[in-house]
Amino acid sequence: MNYLVMGAGALGSVFGGLLAEKGHEVAFVGLDDHLKAMQDRGLAIRGIWGDHAVPEVRTFYGVQGLEGTFDIVLLSVKSYHTSRVIQQTLPFMHDNTLVFSIQNGLGNWEAIARVVGWSRTVGARVIFGAEIEEPGIARVTVYADKVLLGSPSGDVPAERIRQVADDFNKAGIPTALSDHIESSLWGKVLYNCSLNALGAILNVPYGHLETVPELRATLRQIISEIFAVAKAKGVALPYAGPEGYYRFLMKEQLPPTAAHRSSMLQDLDRGNLTEIDALNGAIVRYGKDLSVPTPVNEVVTAIIKGIEASSAGA
Repeated sequence: MNYLVMGAGALGSVFGGLLAEKGHEVAFVGLDDHLKAMQDRGLAIRGIWGDHAVPEVRTFYGVQGLEGTFDIVLLSVKSYHTSRVIQQTLPFMHDNTLVFSIQNGLGNWEAIARVVGWSRTVGARVIFGAEIEEPGIARVTVYADKVLLGSPSGDVPAERIRQVADDFNKAGIPTALSDHIESSLWGKVLYNCSLNALGAILNVPYGHLETVPELRATLRQIISEIFAVAKAKGVALPYAGPEGYYRFLMKEQLPPTAAHRSSMLQDLDRGNLTEIDALNGAIVRYGKDLSVPTPVNEVVTAIIKGIEASSAGA
């Protein structure tokens, strides 16, 4: 199978680079200095999964010059670009192309399916972290659990998803199939909504959030609101209630990621928009639609929006 990485940022570079290192045909589409560095001197991947080098990579600035069709599209753009980018990708898909969303947050699958249909839309729960160390170099910074892949609608044959999972595993990306990918994604949303925005607002790594009693109480409230919204939507979260998840977060998920600076904080540092609308902001929207109060998520979302606006006006 040949792969098209739409969004050659940190995660897209790790997935595509490790696949290319194993001999798969991979094309990377991006728009920034990182892509230009990849064009000039190849791609390096460093960090907790070891050092890897792909000296020659197929790169395209946007879709200019991109030709042919691809079996698998790995969509790794920011959530607010999903609808536009999937439309741009259509000419490079054949009738059986599958689109894998390796993105953060809620709403991406629906945006993809509106264009290509649920029978070609595959969800992923990605819970390892990466960042661009410098143009041309992606660093894997943290690993919490396997990548999970699954069909949100059940319309994509498991065997087709398993082929991609096998490719990921052989490339060194621990991956498994999930029959409950929506539940798995919401589990990741719990993690992201609990830590990502607060870490960005306070400009601190995740570990700081457990050191202040008032912040721990805020985490509990964010988590409780997400459980209430999920229940109203009919989503079965993979944890035994808000307190059960809070204990799991504190004991299992936060310690290995204590030094991690959230992707939202990295976006703000670069003066970019964040994915708040696909995380805490999505919880607020769903809550309003379902008449479920989400006051803490609403305040967190408003503060991030305010920081974004302040950065834009600077």
